Amino acid sequence: MTARRALPLAAVAALAFAGCDYGTAAKLTAQQERERIAFIEDHAEWTDHELAKLCPGLYPKDFLTDEDTYPRPRGDEDRTPPKTTAADRAEARAAGCDVRP
Repeated sequence: MTARRALPLAAVAALAFAGCDYGTAAKLTAQQERERIAFIEDHAEWTDHELAKLCPGLYPKDFLTDEDTYPRPRGDEDRTPPKTTAADRAEARAAGCDVRP
């Protein structure tokens, strides 16, 4: 697992244990937690900002809007984002990506 992948997993764990409420908070099922881990592993080549667009529940609410706290890595603007498929969207739904624990 790369250091970049540690952020989403750490965020999921921190939010689950801290009980933070972001307005769409809910308790994830064990199945959803497993699906989230599989989702991250299946999308290992995606950047955190690309993952946050498809699965916002993995990240803090302001992840995509607060560039000071969550800047994009250098060279990210030159990157061509991967195409989001129907399978990606289905996997995101199964992982409860619209839920922030």
